[in-house]
Formats: sequence, structure tokens, C-alpha cells
Amino acid sequence: MTDYWRDLPLDDAEQVKENEPIHYRIHDADRLGLLGFGTARPGPSGWLQIADHHRRVQAANPGRFLMLRRYNQPAGDGFDHEVGPASD
Repeated sequence: MTDYWRDLPLDDAEQVKENEPIHYRIHDADRLGLLGFGTARPGPSGWLQIADHHRRVQAANPGRFLMLRRYNQPAGDGFDHEVGPASD
């Protein structure tokens, strides 16, 4: 089933296994702009890394409502690292 955001269809995402790297993207929920993305190790330390990245993106974009979504693969070749404020 396709998810929709403001009448726009989102790409389908596949179920992710818990022992695989965590690929994610951080969007501005109102303007739909991509503000950051990255890949973290599976497990609690990976989620802490993502939370820290989310906090940095939020600090660089005060007042914005952020949306974080997990994906089954990195953003593309060469994008298997964190990108966003203070990480470029």
C-alpha cells in the first residue's frame, strides 16, 4: 500500500531486518526538503547516532517540524555516510 503525504505518493519502502545497517533520511515535513541523511550501525548505538544527527539538524533548522524515515538501502553510491549540519 502506498503512503501519501499531502496528496503526494511516497516511494514504497521495504521491511528492514534488525541486523542490517540503518539507512535514514531527515526531511522538513512542511516543505518536503531533504535536510540530512545517513547510515548507522544496527543496534542501540546506531539509534543514538541517528538521534544525535536529528538534534543537529533540528538546531540548524529551528521551528521546523522534521520527519525521519528509515530505508532499506543508502541514498545511493557514495552516500553511505552521514550528511547534514556539521557533518558534511
